[in-house]
Amino acid sequence: MKQTASTRAALILLQILLAIFVLLPFFWMFSVSLKPPTEPFAIPARLWPDDPTMANYVTAFRPEFRTYFLNSLIVSGASVAITVTLGLLAAYSFTRGQLLVLTALMSLVVLAQMFPHAAIIIPIYRMMRSVDLLNTHASLIIAYVSVTLPVAIWMLRGFLMKLPISLEEAAAIDGAGPLRVFWDIVVPLARPGVIATAVYVLIVTWQEFLFALSFTSTRNMRTLPVGLNDFIGQYGIRYGELMASSVMVSVPVIAVFFFLQRYFVAGLTAGAVKG
Repeated sequence: MKQTASTRAALILLQILLAIFVLLPFFWMFSVSLKPPTEPFAIPARLWPDDPTMANYVTAFRPEFRTYFLNSLIVSGASVAITVTLGLLAAYSFTRGQLLVLTALMSLVVLAQMFPHAAIIIPIYRMMRSVDLLNTHASLIIAYVSVTLPVAIWMLRGFLMKLPISLEEAAAIDGAGPLRVFWDIVVPLARPGVIATAVYVLIVTWQEFLFALSFTSTRNMRTLPVGLNDFIGQYGIRYGELMASSVMVSVPVIAVFFFLQRYFVAGLTAGAVKG
């Protein structure tokens, strides 16, 4: 019992230290966002400002920021909808189809996950330029779908493999067609996996910087990660406003994750199967 209690205490201590290590940068970001312009450079440094102010948030929440937010919302929302829809259809085909060609295609999907963004950005850029889609929402949506779709298929396939096929067979015996079986049986049962995949795609696309920087050239088409560069100038960095903007960028994704975390964990756990 003593050994068990000491082991538990050590684990709790390690968890506390890990939480501090992970959360300290976020706390420092929030702290700097509340400091006056001269206080971030004060010596000795303070974790919490002596005179907290919301002036940085007022300055950061300017019309350009609202434009960046709207662009990120459009691009991320469309990418989530398209990726989850195509990923669910593809994953269902891979799990229920018995053709050898589907196995080969699934291998290609897994292989596509191994390519880094930097390796495919130039080909995608040239394709977007050839069809005159640069500096549009469509170019970013297509790029994000191409990057997130392989992972979405892999996640949803692992989840769908856990669903009992007997329910679909019973519905088919009762006269339901393939499309009705899919929408009325498979989709409701796959909700945790769908939500987990949607949260993953949202996190990836909301914070993506490289494609957004390369495919947009005007201020009114920038997304939030690229828009944060406005506070990094030639002669200095406005740290207070930059941290305030970073907090406002992070809050929506954190709120979505905490609201849907039980579905996210359930979807990832159910998808962690062999095959």
